[in-house]
Amino acid sequence: MSDNGGENNEVKPEGPQHVALKLQGTGFPELVIKVKRTTKLSKMMNAYCDRAGKSLNEVRFMYEGDRLKGDMLVSDLDIDDVDADEEVVIDVAQEAVGGASL
Repeated sequence: MSDNGGENNEVKPEGPQHVALKLQGTGFPELVIKVKRTTKLSKMMNAYCDRAGKSLNEVRFMYEGDRLKGDMLVSDLDIDDVDADEEVVIDVAQEAVGGASL
């Protein structure tokens, strides 16, 4: 007789598996995207830009004052204490280009 049912060595991640990211910014449409914690932020960024009619070069994404990079994961945002029904607010802003003097 095999002993498969007694022990469960599987480690469950803390918190809910999915997170609702609320993307908002002045002059930009508001969008809520529900993603897994293991999703790369580039997927969320591309989805937002497609819906807003912008390119990735035109916008920047910020969470709590820190600029987000596309190769980061949702779990990198340090949102372990977020409940399943809460939304994580991501700020969207126009990318500033310039600095040249006239």
